[in-house]
Amino acid sequence: MSATRSDNLLSLHNVDKEYHFRPVLHRISVGVERGRAYWLQAPNGSGKTTLLKVMAGLVKPTRGGVHWCGRPITRRDRAHFGVVLQAPWVYGDLTGMENLMLYAGLHGMSLSKRRETAREWLRKVELLHVADRRVREYSKGMMQRLSLARAMLHQPQILLLDEPFEGLDTGGIQLMAQLLDGARATGTSLVMTGHGATQTAFVDVRWTLRNGQLLELVA
Repeated sequence: MSATRSDNLLSLHNVDKEYHFRPVLHRISVGVERGRAYWLQAPNGSGKTTLLKVMAGLVKPTRGGVHWCGRPITRRDRAHFGVVLQAPWVYGDLTGMENLMLYAGLHGMSLSKRRETAREWLRKVELLHVADRRVREYSKGMMQRLSLARAMLHQPQILLLDEPFEGLDTGGIQLMAQLLDGARATGTSLVMTGHGATQTAFVDVRWTLRNGQLLELVA
């Protein structure tokens, strides 16, 4: 799990994270290569979400560094990220269409492009039939799919997804896996977490967290 390879898109270097002097992550050095899929399986409370937040630049490490394409990460670099954490980051009082148009605007798309992109992603996640319904009326699975559309609509170079299959039925899992595999095939890197193993065939590397340390699982 080298963090120094030249083809790493994102890398962590000797990262520690503590909360109130309690260690959560310990000396993590790892690289995320372009177009590869990573699955982190570990129980709740092990630090999975914290690790994703550090990778996304949402939380600063206590010690160590986070690099993007071989240099210290900047706020501007975060435009290349798509992030879905446990909170969906969508607005319940807005419709699905309004939510995606809002985020498309934040990524600098023109008004006509926003609507076109929002409609296309609602179609991809099979929510076009509820495009004009307020999101607070969505089921958990529908909200999960909308969150994925929000994270992917600007074609990010890396997706950081916390428990992406949680709350989805079999059809929803298959749809999510298909979309993620398609993104990986076009060069997007994926870092995903879950409580246990995933049967998703496109995963390249599997990790676990043990006592704050990131370990690669060998099949």
